[in-house]
Amino acid sequence: MNIRNCQIKFRCTMTWDTLIETSEASIKYCIECDRGVHYCNDEGDLEHALKQDWCVAMHVKDDEDENITHQLLGDIIMPLYEKA
Repeated sequence: MNIRNCQIKFRCTMTWDTLIETSEASIKYCIECDRGVHYCNDEGDLEHALKQDWCVAMHVKDDEDENITHQLLGDIIMPLYEKA
């Protein structure tokens, strides 16, 4: 997933695999921040999660090599756009 113009409010040190499973496959529980973490498969999932102020998990492309992805967990702030 390509993420642009988003600010990372908090980057979690946990990984998706270390989070506690819940009844929903796309949501896991983080004991560090006591919150659900929502896995985002695409930009639509991410936009929905950010509007709800949820912690998210996703794979993002490396800035220098698009063949490499990194796992990102945390709280992200969606950019605000002014209407023209």
